[in-house]
Amino acid sequence: MKLTKLAVAATLVAAMAMPALAQQGGGRMQRTPEELEAAFTKGDANKDGKLDKTEYKATIPAEFAAQVDDARLATMIERRDTDKDGFVSKAEFSAPMQRPQ
Repeated sequence: MKLTKLAVAATLVAAMAMPALAQQGGGRMQRTPEELEAAFTKGDANKDGKLDKTEYKATIPAEFAAQVDDARLATMIERRDTDKDGFVSKAEFSAPMQRPQ
């Protein structure tokens, strides 16, 4: 009987959490267009309108930056750099990230 109550409680908690997770992009951080604009502007240190590897890393929120090593950073840039020029433009930065193929 206790196991059944526990299963029902777990199901209820999961059902209540679903809308919050959906709103947050499945648990991933979602930034508003204004937040993306501010992050890009702050990261673009030389003001050339594109982000290199060092500048891109500066756009990652501090609470996540420690989790991003060089390999992960390269993957993130590769997924955003749709024209494959080695930089991330403002349009690429603001667009949804490409899924790996």
